[in-house]
Amino acid sequence: MTRELDLTSSHFNMIFQLTEEERQLAIAEGWRRQSYNEARNISGRNGGSDKGDIALMYHKLGAAGEVAVASYLGLKDFLFKDQSPSRGSYDLPYKIDVKTRARHDYDLIVQLDDKPDKVYWLVTIENREVRIHGWIHHSDCAKREYIKDPASGRRAYFVPKSALFPPESFFDHREPA
Repeated sequence: MTRELDLTSSHFNMIFQLTEEERQLAIAEGWRRQSYNEARNISGRNGGSDKGDIALMYHKLGAAGEVAVASYLGLKDFLFKDQSPSRGSYDLPYKIDVKTRARHDYDLIVQLDDKPDKVYWLVTIENREVRIHGWIHHSDCAKREYIKDPASGRRAYFVPKSALFPPESFFDHREPA
């Protein structure tokens, strides 16, 4: 893992290299999630794809983001414990919810009705490069100025990367679980 300066902003981000074992773990979990959802006819969250290659890609992407944060924080033993997650569940201990986006220039998206005790981590994966941008408490991202509705009808908090705490500060500055 390395740190680099993102010259498009004043924000630092960390490039994180998944091991081959971690990559395979994320791929397997992505397939498991897709199979589970299709077998139960569960629709995609927030109006997203629920079947086919696009849905599978997002399941793999999300799982890879979770693996990256868990590996970085030393929490890999807690990965994928919730085999049928529901809205409001956590991805990792400390009430962590990992949000993974498909482009490095994307910001963190948090749903307006999400649980107020969550701690969000933003990971982006583009061209197989994994970046861990940082974390933020729900209370810090639930601000009126962050509310946007670019997809018409799906308002959410769009939190800029500059508002995130750096990854390395998590255990020093997080609120108690």
